[in-house]
Amino acid sequence: MKQFFLILALLISANTFVSAQSHSTLNSEARFLIRPMLFIDYNMYHWYQEPLKTVDGTPKNMGQAFNVLPGLGAGVILGKKTAFLFSLEASVKYFPFSLDLAGYEGIGAVSFPVLANFRIPLNGFFFMQVGGGIQWNKINIHDRSAAHKRYPNPFFMTYVGEIAVGAEESVYILYFARFGYNSDQSTTLDLGLRVGIHGSLWD
Repeated sequence: MKQFFLILALLISANTFVSAQSHSTLNSEARFLIRPMLFIDYNMYHWYQEPLKTVDGTPKNMGQAFNVLPGLGAGVILGKKTAFLFSLEASVKYFPFSLDLAGYEGIGAVSFPVLANFRIPLNGFFFMQVGGGIQWNKINIHDRSAAHKRYPNPFFMTYVGEIAVGAEESVYILYFARFGYNSDQSTTLDLGLRVGIHGSLWD
């Protein structure tokens, strides 16, 4: 009789241990993690137009293809690699040779996008990303013409939306298109690629 109760107690203990381990594994798999991320943001093309109210009443715009300098960015990402991901990220981008070919009034541009993105896993290593946010911009930052120096040249802001597709293994790479607009015809367009890393989201 004592042996029966001993075997029963051992079976109950073993079952409790296995159940606890399974529950812990499920919790670990269901748990969303937050990790830091770093990335390089390279613009293959950009075009920015100031709002009319900041200049002399005519649109001032400039662009550049294949920027020589990559942008630098950082942020945080929340989720699991096999599930829906959410990220907050910010970057700074400098375009030293951005200009208006139709009429020279200065050179150079800079932008500071701040984005919230949702990443959706597709098949295998591939994913799609959609999001939006705010971008601060400034054009004609160097060598402004004498006529243009009479007018203020402040930063202007656009509300931006972004769509991207990419792949990820130990690093991720994505191709993005970002369009922005605000009042008084301020407009931004950025096309490029982003390469980055973030902390493991597996465990």
